[in-house]
Amino acid sequence: MPRRIWILARKELKAFFDSPTAYVLLTVWAAVTAFFFFRAAYLIGEASIRPLFELLPWLLLFFVPAVTMRSLAGEKQDGTLEILLSHPISEAEVLAGKLVANVLFLLTAMLSTLTIPLALSLGGNLDIGMVVGQYAGAFFFIVGLSAVGLFASATSRNQTTAFIVALALCFILVVTGLDFVLMAVPSALTDTVRQLSALTHFESMTRGVITLSDVAYFAALAAVFMTLSYFLVRRERESINTGRYRTLRLGTALISVVSILAALIATNIGGRLDLTAGRVYSLSSTSVKMVRQLPDPVTITLYASRELPPEAEVAYRDVRDRIVDYQAVSRGRVKSVVKRAGSDPKDTQRISEAGIQVVQFNVLRQDEYQVKQGHLGLTVEYKDRRETIPFVSQTADLEYQLTGLIRKVSVVERKKIGFILGDKAGGAVDPMNMGGSQGSGYLGWQEQLRGQYDVEILDMTDKKEVPADVGVVVLAGFSGDVGTDTIPAVSGFLDGGGSVLALVDAVNVDELSLQATPVDSDLTKFVAERGLEVEGKIVFDMQSNQPVALGDEQSQYRLPYPFWMKVGPASDNPAFRDVGAVTIPWGQPVKVKKGTKKAEPLLRTTRFAGVQEKNFDIAPRPDMAVNPNDLKTRVVAAAREVDGGGRLVVVGNSVFLTDKFLGGSENGIFGANVIDWLV
Repeated sequence: MPRRIWILARKELKAFFDSPTAYVLLTVWAAVTAFFFFRAAYLIGEASIRPLFELLPWLLLFFVPAVTMRSLAGEKQDGTLEILLSHPISEAEVLAGKLVANVLFLLTAMLSTLTIPLALSLGGNLDIGMVVGQYAGAFFFIVGLSAVGLFASATSRNQTTAFIVALALCFILVVTGLDFVLMAVPSALTDTVRQLSALTHFESMTRGVITLSDVAYFAALAAVFMTLSYFLVRRERESINTGRYRTLRLGTALISVVSILAALIATNIGGRLDLTAGRVYSLSSTSVKMVRQLPDPVTITLYASRELPPEAEVAYRDVRDRIVDYQAVSRGRVKSVVKRAGSDPKDTQRISEAGIQVVQFNVLRQDEYQVKQGHLGLTVEYKDRRETIPFVSQTADLEYQLTGLIRKVSVVERKKIGFILGDKAGGAVDPMNMGGSQGSGYLGWQEQLRGQYDVEILDMTDKKEVPADVGVVVLAGFSGDVGTDTIPAVSGFLDGGGSVLALVDAVNVDELSLQATPVDSDLTKFVAERGLEVEGKIVFDMQSNQPVALGDEQSQYRLPYPFWMKVGPASDNPAFRDVGAVTIPWGQPVKVKKGTKKAEPLLRTTRFAGVQEKNFDIAPRPDMAVNPNDLKTRVVAAAREVDGGGRLVVVGNSVFLTDKFLGGSENGIFGANVIDWLV
């Protein structure tokens, strides 16, 4: 930063803090931000500072004009601007110094809000990456609005007038991003108006996502209004009829146009940085590739009641964020629309025609529960086809659902998934009160897959080849050999470019007696020959596991059961986007054999996992004895690409995708995403 700019910025800052007005503004700012944040956070019940940043544009709408109004208007009113410009300092340096001073003062105000995330981090699991992204977004927003405020201050000698002009301009920049304004704009201009709004570009930053287009927007906003401010200041020192004035006017127009064009180019280039833990706001490469290859645009419309209970508001926010992500990465192939409606009969008829379900919410108001009706659903439309999620009850697998619906409406020919099932596919007993469906095997998972694919049970008796129309083969539920003809057929299918998911048991567990027996089957040999060996051991995890309920109906108690592990992703493979923890009961370790190419682990335990072999003792015990020196991270699923283009995924367990373990867990999301990756 040039020395003269910094000297002027320090002078301006000192003038701020020499006046009691600065301390009044900072005190009011701290009180207002704290009040509105804790009010919103209490209702939502979430350890996140996002409610603060969602309110920030509306608070800065008033705060920025109050700070910037005296920058040039005050100098003009006091007659000191001409004196300042008589010194060896240019108009551009004066404007830059005042902008820096205003931004630093506003950032000082933002520092007072740091106590909120610090306090939340002591009592909750705060996403530090998201916080960093949010404060970075606030910086860009402040720079942009400060430039607007400086321009307003340059238009008048009266500070009150400057405040009103800045307030009006900032209000326009913010309000044009609101749904009710966009709905009043002709559809052809909706995207253009949305992109002109500062609120639109700040909203993604409140999630901890920094995009090149958003940064370019605020840089262009600052450049345009700083250029206009320079024009207004310089104009007073030039005669209108001179060539220098015409050059000034032309230069102002050119710089403004170039700034806007640069922002538009940045929008088309793309580029984003997801700072959240686990990159929760980044779509999988499978979804991104699919939407970018759409032959025609898809419209995703979110329907939500204007008044939702706090819990549903969180779900609404997550759904809105997700459909905006689809639009952002699709390069114009996906359009997101949000429609918030009340109880008007016309609104009710419209959501009914869209297939959206109206449900009843229990809402706490004035210390009593009230029953209110509302809706939260979405539609995916492509040409004359429409698919609907009548009510969004949870958002954990939302990306999978949306990608599936987009594929369903846009793809005429559907891939076929062929299941080759063994004797354990009929379901099992429930000795430890899991509460799942009994005797139903993989029906729930298969039904879930039918939303995107054709599912067929394959009978490979006396068949030498897998049917040609099958894209993925699933081998599951075998307690012994698969069959003499089946393994060669599946092997040829894999070598020919097909994909295989093998759910392999190298140890059979009798769920009623809790007895375990090693198995040496043709399926374990098949995957071992392909470089992924399932070992005849049972893995347990002392830290991350699923508790089980023991006892009878009168006296039940829950006990941690290390053999029902909760495992997490071991790589950045797209099969695990949006997957938190997969429950693997009695899983067996999967080893990538030395020399195996294009292989990677998929699921792994924590570093507190051990194994049992030969003398298995898998009964639930409150004081399970382990040797700490034997505990380490264990892999229970792996994948590889084979020569010929085929893919193979091996999981050391065959029952985790049965209906008993599917409900209320991340297992179904994992199973669905693995199939997507294999397809």
